[in-house]
Amino acid sequence: MDIGILTYYGVHNHGAVLQANGLQQVLRAMGHDVRFLSFERSYEYISEEQTKKYKLGLSSIPFYFKYMLEKGVGNILYNYKKRNTLKAFRVSSFNLDTAYDSFEGDAVVIGSDEVFSLEIGYNPMMYGYGLKAKRIAGYAGSFGPTTMHEIENKGKVESIRKGLDKFTAISVRDQNSQSIIKQLCNKEAPLVCDPVILYGYGKEMEEFKPTESGYIVVYAYDNRMNDPEEVEAVRAYAHAHGLKIYSVGYYHKWCDRCIDASPTELLGWIRNAELTVTDTFHGSIISIICNTPLAVKLRGNANKLAYLLSEYGLSDRIMETFSDLEQVASRRINFSKVNAILKEKREASKRYLISAIEG
Repeated sequence: MDIGILTYYGVHNHGAVLQANGLQQVLRAMGHDVRFLSFERSYEYISEEQTKKYKLGLSSIPFYFKYMLEKGVGNILYNYKKRNTLKAFRVSSFNLDTAYDSFEGDAVVIGSDEVFSLEIGYNPMMYGYGLKAKRIAGYAGSFGPTTMHEIENKGKVESIRKGLDKFTAISVRDQNSQSIIKQLCNKEAPLVCDPVILYGYGKEMEEFKPTESGYIVVYAYDNRMNDPEEVEAVRAYAHAHGLKIYSVGYYHKWCDRCIDASPTELLGWIRNAELTVTDTFHGSIISIICNTPLAVKLRGNANKLAYLLSEYGLSDRIMETFSDLEQVASRRINFSKVNAILKEKREASKRYLISAIEG
């Protein structure tokens, strides 16, 4: 079958790229021809100033000059290199030649990631509008931080409901998204695993092994985990255990090293770490599939991240505050049990994906 994927493949983080590639790899292993569908993203719900962060051009120069003054030259240089690293991976791995509204293949798979979120803007193609394929299937989509209350306030109840009614099959990756679809469409959207878990990246995580050892990985957006109390807690833990602190994928000048890694190299860095300290969804997912101990701080992403951890019996990895880091990190994880759950969820999710595409 000829399948197009609609997802946020161009976001400036490794998780977005890994989930997109994971879904592509699984579909290809099933024998399908796969391509990504290009689109112009809406930024209607953020300020014009914030938009310059996402839509790079001449108008972005003042924004990034101000950003440089606030964050420092090191941050700018790091993110410039990171942008090129992620772009190189997409260019080598993704077919992006087809616009979503010109694709006439057998099926479009919408997802994964926060394809239904209204945080930045309303993107009608993510709800099925303008698509010509015979089947529209949603796989592991998420509303992210968007709530039913926000959908109502933005006046998008009817447009999202009518769009989702176009789907021949729809699944989600968290309970918040499941609840919203139930309220909007009275549809039962099954919970499936994120494509990073679905694909597993077993081969890729073994392909790159750092020459260093004895380190912990900090994986957090560069505007987070900079609070002095949080920094001191991580440093105190590392010092007590004789470990270095490496920030991989994001810039944190307080870490011993900030490493610009490709998406698959990130897997190797986390796979060989003593501990991952993260406040992100995909930082947690990668740690889980790599069987690396993790300590997690919930922030605005609690509705999806807390559920993820509960799915794998890892709710005790949550830190209420960073003063809990030592206690959380000291708890042993039964990865045999975790891996059994991973296997079960992968098999169920693959069965759903086959059914959603083929009918």
